[in-house]
Amino acid sequence: VLRGLQFGVPAGRVLAVVGPSASGKTSLAKLLLGIWSPQAGKVRLDGADVHIWDKSELGPYLGYLPQGVELLEGTLAENIARFGVVDMDKVLDASRLLGLDEFVQTLPEKYETRVGTAGAYLSGGQRQRLALARAVYGMPKLIVLDEPNSSLDEQGDTLFIELLKSLKAAGSTVVVVTHKSSPLAVIDKILFMNDGRMQLWGPRDDVLAKLKEVAPS
Repeated sequence: VLRGLQFGVPAGRVLAVVGPSASGKTSLAKLLLGIWSPQAGKVRLDGADVHIWDKSELGPYLGYLPQGVELLEGTLAENIARFGVVDMDKVLDASRLLGLDEFVQTLPEKYETRVGTAGAYLSGGQRQRLALARAVYGMPKLIVLDEPNSSLDEQGDTLFIELLKSLKAAGSTVVVVTHKSSPLAVIDKILFMNDGRMQLWGPRDDVLAKLKEVAPS
């Protein structure tokens, strides 16, 4: 599925992975997190192979938002804290980064509100924000977001941009798989994929200029 990929992203930088449908973007996201194992080559985080790293140790250092948001039956706080020990300070920090706290404070049971099966009691945008809060809970070192703003409204889009700025300031490495242009203002590098290959790679402005050159008029 993926061939000839070689790149690195330093701490505190944001990489956008773009390209047509079925170009391998989601497959790359799963490889980066060690969910899938490469048949050749390595994915390294701070020099260590993520696939062989003990997942119970690695988990807190990773944040992931899959393309299909999955929430589990439980409270808002439990879902944000990944059903581990709930650190309310970290729950509040993550929630406020996404503008979720204002909504939660209107609920009778606040963060003890149950989300329902698969988040059935929440709107699409609220589920997306909750899943994003889960991804950034505890400020992980590597955060991979697959179509993170697909269900967000204009306000949510603005908050997402501010979130990326906060993650950069905290020194997190962020990989954003996206079809939207709105996050590009805070993107540092772009990887353009096509047919499982790295077609373009480099600083944001350089790649955007090349894409503009080859775009049909």
